[in-house]
Amino acid sequence: MRFSLRLDIINHRDVNVLAFHSGQHINYIINVYSDDNQSALHFLNRNIIDLNNTVVMTGDFNIRDSNWDPNYPHHSVHTKDLLTLAESLGLDLSPPVNPGPTRFADNPHDTNSVIDLAFINPNNSGFGQYSLHPKLCRPLDHVPLIIEVSINKTNIDNSFWSISKDSEEEKDFIKAITDGTLALDTSNITSKENLEAVAQQLADIFNEAWYSQAKKKRITKHSKEWWNHECTESINRYRNTGDIEHW
Repeated sequence: MRFSLRLDIINHRDVNVLAFHSGQHINYIINVYSDDNQSALHFLNRNIIDLNNTVVMTGDFNIRDSNWDPNYPHHSVHTKDLLTLAESLGLDLSPPVNPGPTRFADNPHDTNSVIDLAFINPNNSGFGQYSLHPKLCRPLDHVPLIIEVSINKTNIDNSFWSISKDSEEEKDFIKAITDGTLALDTSNITSKENLEAVAQQLADIFNEAWYSQAKKKRITKHSKEWWNHECTESINRYRNTGDIEHW
């Protein structure tokens, strides 16, 4: 799993958008630090982004509210803006499995607080619950939030079928599909059913010719005989941008 920082989507010092692939989709993780003036939150609300595949938005939002801090009996004027932003991304406020303060006060006269939050996409089963780990925070004053990510075990087939260029097998393959196509009876294509039958016969000719001449090979570091400098530039561009159009 490869992550890329998407400055092309949001270029702000206090907002990081990370992209990663999951199957055929690009998913996003948004990390936010919103200062006492709520600069990042105001920026995000002024610059509405369309990231439907956001799975997590988390960070230090600097908002104390009784919705997530039982030791704070008040509501913040910024809470509505934060919840509206999360809703626009399809995210729900998620409580930790072990609730507690996420920031320890430096001053003994102040109380510890809950200002580090996580909003999670309820429709994404890969990102589950998260937990607080206060023992890992020192000497910092913020508690790390650790989320569980479910990764399914997948067997990746590292083999492929191939016919070597300019080989005898390639010549026999071309001859087989040429002879088979020329012998195909197309004189009775008078209905949709007949057309489909002829199309299936043609597919069978190609399939039989392929598997009679192709050989199963294993993918190794020496398999990419076609790789050149242009390929290297392309893959580096994709790794830098994370844009599926560069894949």
